[in-house]
Amino acid sequence: MSTAFPGLDRSPLQIPLSPRVVLRMSGPDRFRFLSGQVTQDVSLATETEAAYACVLNAKGQLDATCHIRSCEDSYLIDAPIELREHLMSRLERYLIADDVEIEDESDHWVVTHLLNHPERPINELSWLTKRLGEQGLDIFSRSESEIEGLPIATDEQYEYLRTLHGIPKWGSELDFGQMPQEAGIENETISYSKGCYIGQEVISRMKRAGKVPRYLTKFIVPPGTNPPCTIYHNGVPAGEITTVVDLLAAESASLALGYRRRKFKDTESFDLQPGTEAPGSFQVTVRTP
Repeated sequence: MSTAFPGLDRSPLQIPLSPRVVLRMSGPDRFRFLSGQVTQDVSLATETEAAYACVLNAKGQLDATCHIRSCEDSYLIDAPIELREHLMSRLERYLIADDVEIEDESDHWVVTHLLNHPERPINELSWLTKRLGEQGLDIFSRSESEIEGLPIATDEQYEYLRTLHGIPKWGSELDFGQMPQEAGIENETISYSKGCYIGQEVISRMKRAGKVPRYLTKFIVPPGTNPPCTIYHNGVPAGEITTVVDLLAAESASLALGYRRRKFKDTESFDLQPGTEAPGSFQVTVRTP
């Protein structure tokens, strides 16, 4: 991969996101109901900008991550496709006396993210988001829509960009039962000034304590590192590598995302084997911004 990498050199890039879960939430109680289900201030979900949020269980653990935007008289919510059945059932579980309707429109939308694109495409639904750490546009289309002259990112390029910017992905760095603070998405997904929601008490308690079991971290790892794999410090399990991508113009190292356990949050060097003298032992180092 050359150093003239679309998206890194500030050139426009379109990134296919589909298939995605897309749920439409409508009804007069939609704002109140959704506010009680997600960690983010739903008023931030507008006709022009999407809000990034978590859906938690009563223990403050992840049930889902999603982006929410206002669309006409409803909200459009998109989430990882792996959560299609789970997210719908999770939201419907708390629909009791609320005048709210939730429809699964996943098969009706194609979702694309535009990076470094100066203008909103004409005749397309679009919302500002920061999916890859900087401002971009989410485009919702009824069919495959390619913007003429704009490069389309490969899966490899998307993985590199999100890893470089430390963006966790469901199924790799994010999963059920996890605390959002571990994954470094607290500032983007949690409002501490909004009203009550499922799991709020635990989230507020963790903020006061200021401690989580582990921390999302960027690493430099040897080529050929195969995630998921454990990392060690002085023979003790110290975390896990979850994603590995090739560094641009580098053959001797790869870029990775993973977790350091709290006990090792200030440790900068790890091993891929329990002991440094073990056959096949390779050093893993923390990548600084």
